[in-house]
Amino acid sequence: MKSAQVLSVHLHDYLYFKDIDIFFDSRLNVITGETGAGKSLILDVFGILLDVTSGRVDNYSADVVMNILTDYPEYNIYSGENVFSITKRANRTVFKINGKVYPKRIVSNILSDYITLHRQNSQMKILDPNFILNFLDEVSQNQEILKEYRNWFEKYGKIQKLLSEYSLEKLKMEFEVIKEKIEEIERINPSIEEEEDLNRKYKVALKFQETVEKYGNIINYSEEVTERLWEIKNLVDEKYEDSVNTAIDIVETLKLDLQKELDEIEGYDAKEIEERIWDYNLLKRKYGPTIEDVLENYKLLKKQEKEITERIELLESSSERRKKVLDKMKQYAKNLSERRKKAAEKVLNEFYKHSKDLNLSFELEFEFSKVEFNNFGYDKVELLGSAVKGEKLKPVRNVASGGELSRLMLALELSIVSDGVLIFDEVDAGISGITGNKLADKLKEVSKNYQVIVVTHLPQIAIKADKHFMVNKEKDFGEVLELDERRRTEEVKRMLGDETVLKFIKE
Repeated sequence: MKSAQVLSVHLHDYLYFKDIDIFFDSRLNVITGETGAGKSLILDVFGILLDVTSGRVDNYSADVVMNILTDYPEYNIYSGENVFSITKRANRTVFKINGKVYPKRIVSNILSDYITLHRQNSQMKILDPNFILNFLDEVSQNQEILKEYRNWFEKYGKIQKLLSEYSLEKLKMEFEVIKEKIEEIERINPSIEEEEDLNRKYKVALKFQETVEKYGNIINYSEEVTERLWEIKNLVDEKYEDSVNTAIDIVETLKLDLQKELDEIEGYDAKEIEERIWDYNLLKRKYGPTIEDVLENYKLLKKQEKEITERIELLESSSERRKKVLDKMKQYAKNLSERRKKAAEKVLNEFYKHSKDLNLSFELEFEFSKVEFNNFGYDKVELLGSAVKGEKLKPVRNVASGGELSRLMLALELSIVSDGVLIFDEVDAGISGITGNKLADKLKEVSKNYQVIVVTHLPQIAIKADKHFMVNKEKDFGEVLELDERRRTEEVKRMLGDETVLKFIKE
């Protein structure tokens, strides 16, 4: 197979097209039919898969079988025949490759490597400065350089925004306030566990005297009990001594525990505990209402401290940093501009070859001027032209007719296409007569190297087709017929409008 190629399209369900198969030739394919029959609907599936248009109905389903030339191992997709599918049901659109669901972006990116789609009024894109820049970047293969430039442009924007939004003096004052709050919390160093312990100790400290008296009485009583138990031990038989000893041990253990707790309680300083609790309550009033909230706010304050520190450091070194970023940005922007200018020369050389074949007498020039840095660099590119030799070149939007714009766009597209499929939806808009003959010859010539699919009203183009399809619509039913020579002749006669002998003979 000579290059990438659309092998077939299957419309399961698209408006009034139900279960229709279209098998394309590797060269020039022409789709014709009465106005309103739905010729352009056949191409909708390509627009949807390429993410350049949306479907015209709420529910649809279609497949495109295509031979691609490159492996995409990261997506488990390889060269050869692949099935690209699109289905929309209940406002949910699903994209698939070989039956497996993929994001729309991946599907459109792969197909856009091979398919150039020229739809009705797409020649108007030629008037959009961003389209021209993208066009030149595609020729220059600037994608990686543009990505690097935009990275530096984003950094530069952040520095500029920082400089415009923040004052170094105000940031330092804000930093001091946050630092003071952090130090206040850190000085107290609160914890949930300590707060619980403080509350417990404070309750004990408030009942200190009562507790001491109570525990003292218990200890005194325990000593008396111990004396009586020793007396009992001297009176009982030997077989009861173990029981008495156990009783003595229990009483003595109780005395030791009570004494230990008394010693601990006597070490409590109620005033000191009160002061500590006061510190906790102060923090809770400021950063609470709970210690959990205080600790969470402490984390937020530390985060703010880090962010402000970074901003201060950035502002303090802003001049040097901004200069470094700006130098890098200028370097990449200059590289982009130089590559675009070389691409413009290359495109113009190719353009004049194609425009001559399209009966387009039009001088063209890419005018470069510098503007403020933006997402594309510092280039502003205006497409200038003139249909009259020797006339001063003016913006194409002011001097080109609809038919000339269409042919201009076609010539530019042909100037950059390398290997793939060219799809044209009524590229003949505004074209007739000898120019139509030239366009037909050009499409035939191009189809020697690329697969071409054309929706057209021109009989000159239809005659040149390697495969001719006709779209019919009967009430709510649509069909796509692959024409044999007899029916093809009838269709061309219909397009001519009378029984005039066909002037163009298929080569």
